[in-house]
Amino acid sequence: MSEYVHGYGTPEQERLVAQAEHWRERLIRDGTTLAPGTRLLEVGCGAGAVLAVLGQEFPGVRLSGVDREPKQLAFARRHLERSGVDATLVEADALALPFEDETFDHVWMMWFLEHVLEPVAALREARRVLVPGGAITAIEVDYSTMRATPSTQALEMLARAMAGAMSAAGWSDAGTRLPQWLRDAGFRDVDDGERPFWWEGDELASEAAYAGDVIESALDALTQVPGAEEAQLREGLGDLRRLPSHAGAGLGWVVHKSTARR
Repeated sequence: MSEYVHGYGTPEQERLVAQAEHWRERLIRDGTTLAPGTRLLEVGCGAGAVLAVLGQEFPGVRLSGVDREPKQLAFARRHLERSGVDATLVEADALALPFEDETFDHVWMMWFLEHVLEPVAALREARRVLVPGGAITAIEVDYSTMRATPSTQALEMLARAMAGAMSAAGWSDAGTRLPQWLRDAGFRDVDDGERPFWWEGDELASEAAYAGDVIESALDALTQVPGAEEAQLREGLGDLRRLPSHAGAGLGWVVHKSTARR
């Protein structure tokens, strides 16, 4: 595993909760079918934000989650209790899951493989714990696909620095690589699940604020990218957050919600 570029403080954990809520309808629920009784494991469950949404959207699913960071799991237990969702949480590494073969019906990974140095190995381990015919859902973005109109020099530097920081700590283009990673790990019936998002008009304000929060949470890592200066990065953040004030402005990137079967 690589170093998590966003850190483990409470503000970041609360941001992850807001992030899961942000994607509840358009990415977590949309295109997902989980029958009651389904045994689902989220690998890299972090603050429990996505598990909470899954538990609320799909009642009766038997949820488990693993994460290697105790601080995340402690927050996750509190958050799940507040959310009225029951889940079994275990401290473990994604490359050595503490479960027997064929334990789960579904494995879920969201914004996780971008932080993993050996994503195919993590996917092979996920495949091991799936029952024959079991399903996996993996969701990742490609940071190089971020586009904004109108753009500025500072905003373009900000986007390059974010991609650079993610590349230094993992995979900035995880979304684009994801379908092939699944195939390399031995999964079949891979659906690439490419989803280009473009926001403008009334939707742009919330999306610009969301993107700004994501990037600002990694600002310390961005300042370590060669050629990235904090003053210009902050200027770019300001330009990003001010996008909705421009007539005809837009913002977008490409996400993959890839699915496959063992």
